[in-house]
Amino acid sequence: MAIYKLTDFHAVLAISRRGSFRAAALDLGMSTSALSNAIARLEEHLGVRLFNRTTRSVSLTGAGRRFVDQVSPALRDIHQALDTVRAQQETPSGALRINTFATAGREILAPLVLEFLRQFPEVRVDVVTEGNLVDILADWHAPIWWSGLIVSASSASGPLARCFRARADDSPMSCAA
Repeated sequence: MAIYKLTDFHAVLAISRRGSFRAAALDLGMSTSALSNAIARLEEHLGVRLFNRTTRSVSLTGAGRRFVDQVSPALRDIHQALDTVRAQQETPSGALRINTFATAGREILAPLVLEFLRQFPEVRVDVVTEGNLVDILADWHAPIWWSGLIVSASSASGPLARCFRARADDSPMSCAA
């Protein structure tokens, strides 16, 4: 099975939309000859011509029209999926559990949490004020996100469990076992 490039599909759509290899090449930021070669390779892999070409005009063949009609919405869906994934990466979401003493929760964390929630409405913040220290690795079974590293609370033990330290500058953690 041949591997196709999304850029080739975009090229077909651009030529179809603009009605010209030259105009499509300008839109895509490539040379006309590079675009022509990419389309020729795609047509060869597909085993069908997508365009009727003359020195003065370019038009879609019947197969080319069917290809454009099916590829266009598929590319929109692909780009929408990519945008959705990127948005999740850019926007924090999920649960954040903070265990603190009641005084610190009221006097220090309350205004910070409110501002945090304004900036990141997809995050649910649970502030727990039990009045005692809690071992989050033993008492909470959700995964812990730490500077891009995910650690399952149920599997962290030994030296790894003892080395979690917040680093304000996001520098790598160092642990003394």
